Amino acid sequence: MRNYLATAAALTLLLSACAGLITSEDKPLRYQAEIAGDSLTLARCVMRALNAETRPSMQLYHYRLQIYPDITATQIFAYDTRFLPAIYASNSPQNPDAIRDYTGSGPEILNDVQKIREPRYGYGFVLTIKQADHVSNHAAIKGDPYVSRIAWEYLQDCTN
Repeated sequence: MRNYLATAAALTLLLSACAGLITSEDKPLRYQAEIAGDSLTLARCVMRALNAETRPSMQLYHYRLQIYPDITATQIFAYDTRFLPAIYASNSPQNPDAIRDYTGSGPEILNDVQKIREPRYGYGFVLTIKQADHVSNHAAIKGDPYVSRIAWEYLQDCTN
């Protein structure tokens, strides 16, 4: 009986750990709102604020701006540099002497794309701004609660 209980407890722990791994890939929606302004101008403003961020917890991320001209949408991905390919000790943000020069630092323009892409690597947040009409946009952010809140506050500042 004791072996049965130990085996059941071990299986329960294993299944809960596996379930956590499966659901940890897709992060929950944190904020969404209708905002005024041009989606590209707002995204560039948020990118400037994120790239000027001095908090070490925010400097762990590599920010990528993707522009979808055909569907008038933009996305900002905060990729965790600890999980990005081509990050070595010489350019890791955890190294105080590193030279942070990640490839493709400019915006990525995706023509002829009709569907917004999903993140490719481990990420902190994904901010999506999609133009609803000539004066308003639908903005949504999903990801880690801490970094998502900071990015959302930057977006709110950019709308003012």
